[in-house]
Amino acid sequence: MAVERPVYLHIGLQKTGTSYLQSIFWQSQAELTAQGLDMVPGSKRDTFHLMLCVRGRFNPEFDPPEVADALDRLPGQLAAARGRIALISEESLAPADDEQIAALVAACADREVHLVLTVRDLGRQIPSAWQQVLQSGGSISFDAYLRRLKKTAGQARSKQWANKDLGEILDRWSAHIPESRIHIVTVPPPGNPPELLLRRFCEVLGVDADRLDRRVARRNESVGRTQAEVLSRVNGLLDKVDRRRDVYGDVGKRYFAVKVLGDQRGDRIVVPVRHHPWISKVSASYVDRLAAGDFQIVGELSDLNPPAEAFAENSVAPSPEEILDSATRALAQMLAERMDKHRAHEKAAHGNPLRNPRRWLNAGRRGHG
Repeated sequence: MAVERPVYLHIGLQKTGTSYLQSIFWQSQAELTAQGLDMVPGSKRDTFHLMLCVRGRFNPEFDPPEVADALDRLPGQLAAARGRIALISEESLAPADDEQIAALVAACADREVHLVLTVRDLGRQIPSAWQQVLQSGGSISFDAYLRRLKKTAGQARSKQWANKDLGEILDRWSAHIPESRIHIVTVPPPGNPPELLLRRFCEVLGVDADRLDRRVARRNESVGRTQAEVLSRVNGLLDKVDRRRDVYGDVGKRYFAVKVLGDQRGDRIVVPVRHHPWISKVSASYVDRLAAGDFQIVGELSDLNPPAEAFAENSVAPSPEEILDSATRALAQMLAERMDKHRAHEKAAHGNPLRNPRRWLNAGRRGHG
């Protein structure tokens, strides 16, 4: 007998608009409650802690102690949620192994468990995934990343494909959740209205997208091709301890990568066209897997075909001059921000405002524009 009030597990995939969707849903909690949907466990931070617990990634050296029993608390949190459905959204759940999936589904036993996967064409997903590696402290070059992906494509439980291998992820999760309760939401190709992904996602959940707070902060967390190369080289010089997630997230990712390098608005990262054949082959295997299953698909399977604009014949690594210019501008911005803080400190201490050190920085930018 089916239990009442389903719970939807949105597990990504990586770089498929998850941050965009989560931002809207977390800032629309009052409206979602009115529509009968509860976000569980209750905050983005608690959801991340749940993922760490489920996947055995709890580290007592820097994680708060409540991470250790986050999964044990989930049944009570679901019981306390009074809406018609509940949603757990965390893209890092996708790589969970069989035992971990079983434990998570068991913790939701009083609910009918559904799975939601947002999926995107690999031509656009792969460059975004490489940036994610760098923004997590990685230092691999784009060429090396692509070679490694090609070499390991189709290998079971490949670390490089853990968040991208749609077929392998479906095989693992469908062993615990029937295909008829697995919902596939395709990310629309370029040229579609920006809110189409949100509307497709809301269709699965039975939510009225027009009533949600759709004003999302427009800070672009992507970096350009040259800026990504700078980030890769900087990360390669850091000690391992400085790249731990408890340290690197605020400083390396949100400050240096997103704020400093992201503000430079560099050229978009595109895949060299020589990789088109194997990427298209892998993409076709995903389409075939979905078409042959009993999945609930919202969107078009053709959305998974890599678009031509994702590849370029002349996609080459940035020149030494471009890397030097980006690194110099990054240093100048960081120095100017340090001067701003020094000026504010001096003013607070002595009431003596200093001139704005950004004046020379902006002039330098105009001179190198």
